[in-house]
Amino acid sequence: MQTRTLGRTDLRVSEITLGTWGLASGSYGPVRPARVEETIREALEAGVTTFDCAPVWGDSEAQVGAVLRDAKADAVVITRGGARLVKGKLLQSFTAEALVADCEGSLERLGREAVDVFLLHNPGDVTIRGGDWRAAIDQLEAEGKIRSWGMSVGDAEEARLAIDAGAQVLCMTYNLLTPHGLEDVAERVSEQGVGVLARSPLMYGLLAGRWSDGRRFAEDDHRERRWNLASFEDRIRQVDELRFLVGPDHPDLATAALRFVLSQPNVASALVGARNPYQIGAAVDAASGPPYLSDEDVVRLAKMRDAAGI
Repeated sequence: MQTRTLGRTDLRVSEITLGTWGLASGSYGPVRPARVEETIREALEAGVTTFDCAPVWGDSEAQVGAVLRDAKADAVVITRGGARLVKGKLLQSFTAEALVADCEGSLERLGREAVDVFLLHNPGDVTIRGGDWRAAIDQLEAEGKIRSWGMSVGDAEEARLAIDAGAQVLCMTYNLLTPHGLEDVAERVSEQGVGVLARSPLMYGLLAGRWSDGRRFAEDDHRERRWNLASFEDRIRQVDELRFLVGPDHPDLATAALRFVLSQPNVASALVGARNPYQIGAAVDAASGPPYLSDEDVVRLAKMRDAAGI
């Protein structure tokens, strides 16, 4: 497993990060606690050193913390603040008091003295501009409770606002089908030394290339609500147009999709929401070092994107 420096921070992160949203019941349906532990342990054994958690993702923080302590692993832990579940409902608050309380709660669940990366969890442009959160960041840094901080953002405009506000790290969607957000801010990211964590590198499994347009999901699977029938059929068509990437260099589309993400020089790590040990193992196998895409693939991909309007 290769590692990369996370922007201008002093952190080294593995190219593949285990994202734990997919291990939380309520995202893709029920997950056995034993399977969660197995997946975290498999990630460690495969060389993953970076783990992404959030208070609203079930028991992800406690589970990651327990495994890392048991394994005595030297790992980078990412968690988030500003969102919490209260009686089953998602509530957001980015006041200084709320963020400090969120971070301290996370530290307790993780069993750590400091969070390596503390992200504001989807604050939105109004909150970023408001700046009520800044006192919390200053306090947590001064107390040594966070080593670096940033924001999980939804688009390029929010990314620009976060960079202007001094964020050291951005977490944003980047994959073969939705590359433009990061590409639109790539120059500024590079100039400011902002570390990028690429979420949804496989677009919730779509870019594994194993679905047909007749695929349906269970009611407790978020993907049942994410796409309507027409948009899902369009996405399947776009995936089919990417199959030229499969070949000697990339045995399957999932490998090609992950290697596309890792070919972006501003990306420090791809956040893979594996739901079982096999999936995280396959993701690690895909991150086999540069060159991630051949020059021929890059040219063909650019032409395909232009033709398909991606």
